[in-house]
Amino acid sequence: MKATPEFDRFNPEIANFFAELSKNNSKEWFDANRKFYEKEIKDNSKLFIGEMGKRLSGNKQRYISDPKISMFRINRDIRFSKNKDPYKTNLGFWFPYGDDVLSFAKKPLPGIYFHFSNEESFIACGIHTPESADLKKIRAALANDFEHFESITENKKFKAAFPKEMTSGTLTRVQGYSNDHPAFKYIARKDHTFFIDTPIDTLFSPELPDILVEKAKISDELHNFLYTAITD
Repeated sequence: MKATPEFDRFNPEIANFFAELSKNNSKEWFDANRKFYEKEIKDNSKLFIGEMGKRLSGNKQRYISDPKISMFRINRDIRFSKNKDPYKTNLGFWFPYGDDVLSFAKKPLPGIYFHFSNEESFIACGIHTPESADLKKIRAALANDFEHFESITENKKFKAAFPKEMTSGTLTRVQGYSNDHPAFKYIARKDHTFFIDTPIDTLFSPELPDILVEKAKISDELHNFLYTAITD
C-alpha cells in the first residue's frame, strides 16, 4: 500500500511562480504552468491543511481545518471588478474557530488567517467585516462585558503576537449606544481584526505549522469571545 504523503514545507519556487503570474496573468500562461501549480501549491496546500488539522485537534483547539474552507481558489471573481486579471497572485489559508464545517457555511466566523504574496506576509486573527446581524451581537457582548474583551486584547502576550489592528473603519455614532458608553471605542468598530507582519519567506519555513498553531493558541480566548457572541 502506498504511504500517504506528509507535509514537509512549501517550495520556495512558489515566489517565482507568483512573480511570473503577475507579469503574465492569462489563461495561456497559467495552463502552461498548471503542473507546478497543481503539485506545489494545490496538492501541498491540502497536505498542509491536513497537518494543521492534526495539530489543532491534537491540542483540542476548536478550529476547522478543511481544504473546502481553509484554502481559496486561485481564480479571481472578476464579475464586479475593474481588475479583469483571471488569477490571484497571493496565497491564503483560513482556519475558522468553531465546532463544525456546517456552522461556517452558514455565517463567517472568527479565526486564524495566514497571507502570502511577494509584497507582504502576515498572520491575522479575529473577525473581519462581519455580517450586520453578527456585528450587532458582538456590540451587545462588548456592551455587557467589554472588560473581558479588553483584558484579552490588551494582554502583553496577545499584543506581542498581534501588535497591529486591521480595520475597515469606525463609526461616530452607533444606534442604541451613547458615545459616552465605556465600551464605545470598541462598539464603534466595524470589525475586530488583529495581525502581525511576518517575513516574506515564512511560507517556506518548515516551522509554519508550529507558528500558526501557537498564534491560534494565543488568540483562542478572543475567538471564543467573538464566536460565543455571534452563535448564542
